[in-house]
Amino acid sequence: MLDELKLHKSYAARWQVELSGVTPVAATRAYVDFLLETAARGGLGATIAAMTPCMRLYAFLGQTLAAGSVAPLYADWVKTYADPGFEALAARLEALLDRHATDGEAVRANYRRAMELEYGFFDANL
Repeated sequence: MLDELKLHKSYAARWQVELSGVTPVAATRAYVDFLLETAARGGLGATIAAMTPCMRLYAFLGQTLAAGSVAPLYADWVKTYADPGFEALAARLEALLDRHATDGEAVRANYRRAMELEYGFFDANL
């Protein structure tokens, strides 16, 4: 995760974007609010269910994009998410989900909502 934060910070610096002055679009705000609200409720399994789709999706995207030709502008992004270490983090989070979440409506609803919010996040930037 630290590498991911460094990646985003380096992009901001390269593109001369002052992150403290950025206002998130509605889709980003909805996703962040959902994660914070879920974590505040304190259920470990439900929180992990809310986080897992993002990790799994980014590992998949990184690996898929790395298999082809990558535009130089996005090379660092693809390298980060295609890295076997990131795949290992996604797999570890899935293992934690299996270990700490009881299959039920709350866990399924959080996982489903996170998937919807991921879609909304990408759709908002088209």
